[in-house]
Amino acid sequence: MILQELLFPSTETCSTMEMYFRQRPGERAPWRDPEADALRVPRWSHLDLNTYFNSFSIGKWAKYTRMNNLTLELELSGEFQVQLVHWEMLGKKTFQHVFAERVCRAAEKQTFRLEIPMQLAGRGMVCCSLYALGEECALHGGAYTTEIEPDRLNEVNIAVDICTFKREPFIERNLALLNREIIDNPESDLHGHLDVFIADNGKTLNIPRLASDRVHIFPNKNAGGSGGFARGMMEIIDSAPARAFSHVLVMDDDVLIHTDALARTYRLLRLLKPEYAGKTIAGAMLRLDNRWKQHESCGVWTGRHVKRGKKSMDLRRVDNVLRNEVEVPFDFNAWWYSCIPMTKVTNDNLPMPMFIRMDDIEFGLRTGSDILSMNGICLWHEPFKYRFTSSNEYYEIRNLMMMNAIHRPGLGWRTVATQVLYRTLANLVRYRYKDCELLFRGVRDYLAGAEALTRRDPAALHQEIMAASDKFLPLSELDLPFDEKAYRKNLKKNTRFIQKARLVFLNGLFLPPKAPTTVDAFLAPPWACYRRKALLNYSEVTQRGFVTRRSVLKSLGYCFKALGLCFRLMVGYKTAGETYRQAHKVLTSRAFWDEYLELNDEKGAR
Repeated sequence: MILQELLFPSTETCSTMEMYFRQRPGERAPWRDPEADALRVPRWSHLDLNTYFNSFSIGKWAKYTRMNNLTLELELSGEFQVQLVHWEMLGKKTFQHVFAERVCRAAEKQTFRLEIPMQLAGRGMVCCSLYALGEECALHGGAYTTEIEPDRLNEVNIAVDICTFKREPFIERNLALLNREIIDNPESDLHGHLDVFIADNGKTLNIPRLASDRVHIFPNKNAGGSGGFARGMMEIIDSAPARAFSHVLVMDDDVLIHTDALARTYRLLRLLKPEYAGKTIAGAMLRLDNRWKQHESCGVWTGRHVKRGKKSMDLRRVDNVLRNEVEVPFDFNAWWYSCIPMTKVTNDNLPMPMFIRMDDIEFGLRTGSDILSMNGICLWHEPFKYRFTSSNEYYEIRNLMMMNAIHRPGLGWRTVATQVLYRTLANLVRYRYKDCELLFRGVRDYLAGAEALTRRDPAALHQEIMAASDKFLPLSELDLPFDEKAYRKNLKKNTRFIQKARLVFLNGLFLPPKAPTTVDAFLAPPWACYRRKALLNYSEVTQRGFVTRRSVLKSLGYCFKALGLCFRLMVGYKTAGETYRQAHKVLTSRAFWDEYLELNDEKGAR
């Protein structure tokens, strides 16, 4: 049985060689031969597979699965010296141990089998190193395999749950990939074991063209990501007994996927030991702009903010590949790729109606932090700084309080008050008065209690929030000129001491103003805003921006409003929190979601 296939750089997903193979300094580089579908290795050159995609996580496979034997199969031509290497990290140091060596010769492509002793299965990873001894040497492919009786394998059927809102290009691209590589491909391990459920919140997908026996699309009321994922889960539950799904794979719509990640997930689930059947398989998020950089792998909720797990790792480095395998406790994995057992997805255990932001964290806190991540199980996503929107101010503070009221009730109103004051200050030094209003509205809506949340139409509320946000406009429609030199300068970092010293005095609010400048809309570092009369907040991705202007009176007014809101939190935070705790079971139930999404009306109409 194949556990993990060797991968090659791909222009469709990731072409960075060091994510797959590593060459040594001073040696001639390998190159891809498209005619032979192989990687050519020059004579006297090494090819190391101690990489993110092609090393094997033997420690985790041995701990969590029924695997009791392991073989590396290599498809080679030419003459190679092959070394099998065990890598592990102890403290901050990496150690490698060559435990087997063999010369492989073949005039034409031939498969060589190299057994890996299970005594190495304590931790770390195994891989191989190839040294070309001849002129015509090539690696054609390979895989890590195991021998296991079929009756010892788990029955696994995966339902992919996608929520989308008017993102046809992403949906159509990913569906075409899944259809070609899995759904319509009898040679795929996942063929016949994977369905796709799409909640179309925008009601714009061409269902007759895109849907099939294995692709199910449902027009859905726009209740945000939480409403879309909840609808998908409900449809997946209702598909039984015709479809006996074992897992729900919650996945974002605007991601770049590699079907090998799905295959690795499926094979891992098939071999999981019974005591680990409740594990959620967590896929890491890598960045679309730098496809070798890991944005996050799982996370911890501190009660104040998300502490991203293994963030900003350069996965081209072998020490980071090893560090990525070290197991540490996490609270949740984000819903860009989370494969959740159906035992945790039931009609009385659905997402909270948070619209967007933190619904995945709340679900993770509720269902338990039984998470398993592994190198190679990932996807690529656009960095969040390219998706800046003022509406996050509203949803983040409101949902933070809802989540803490349910899962961190001991933190109390002071935690939230600190957040309100900090966020207010952060907005004021950037002259983002609309963001202050959204922040305050989020607090007021939380204090109104759980019943008020359910009375509001989520789509209408979101339209109000968006209407109250700063709008990105073409630069030609703005009354401030774009200053590229200033923009590049303002991307640089300044000392923390200078920033903190200036913030004490509201970033020079009471000093004479200086000329306007251009800042990054997502970062807008306070030091770059210091004493500026106005700011052009620019998005390099969309090449649009919006203008914010300094007002001493408004800034002082929002300072007093923030203090008044903190007083309201002191008085009403606990009482409001009790309403969310009491309503929690109702808000995560099928009966609630049927009514909230107006599905009862649809059933009546049919």
